[in-house]
Amino acid sequence: MRIPSALYPVVLACVVVVAGCGNPSADQAALVSTGPATADPVPAPVAMPVPGAPSVLQAALEASRNLPKPAPAPSSSAAPAPGARPGGSSGGATGPAGRTARTEVTFYGAYDNDPPGSAAIAYPVKHSEAGGTGTYADPITFAADPDYMAVGTIVYYAPLRKYFVMEDLCAPCQDEYQANKHPHIDFYTGGFDSGVTACQSALTPSGLVPVEVSPPPGRAVDTTPLYSNGRCISG
Repeated sequence: MRIPSALYPVVLACVVVVAGCGNPSADQAALVSTGPATADPVPAPVAMPVPGAPSVLQAALEASRNLPKPAPAPSSSAAPAPGARPGGSSGGATGPAGRTARTEVTFYGAYDNDPPGSAAIAYPVKHSEAGGTGTYADPITFAADPDYMAVGTIVYYAPLRKYFVMEDLCAPCQDEYQANKHPHIDFYTGGFDSGVTACQSALTPSGLVPVEVSPPPGRAVDTTPLYSNGRCISG
């Protein structure tokens, strides 16, 4: 069939198209898949840092550096509360305990002193004459042999809750100690009347009893006079 010349360009274009679609080249055929898709795994997206913005890790590190420091635990060596004694025991001693001596204990007063009816003492240490209230600062006078108890020695006698200080000579005590080393001390009760002798007998224990020699301050103290105005502390 004859094709008008005016249609030649159209026909030629169609032939080219048909040739290209109907007879694909080898390269074009390779682009057509005849099997299941086996696409390569897509790599995970990488976050790109934003200029001027810190990373999350950097922000966490900065925050940890700025955390407040923990408060220190309270010290176990804190100062005791006002009025509390060391060791937490009210009325407890405030120093090392003294040594214990077992000795005979007797009592004397002004009534049977030497000279009789006086409060004179042989070795004034805390007092100019026999006396005292029984505290550590104001111990009561006691007498002894100075070879057994040195002058100025302080003792604590627990049954009476009183401190005593050696500042007088006891002649019977001296005789006993010099003869056979028998320990003997004589506590001053006060008393200028004969009624003191009954009080002394009531207070005197039998046998050798313990006294604390060179005790610390802080022992329990009763400042009631041993004998005063006809009354004895024992009854």
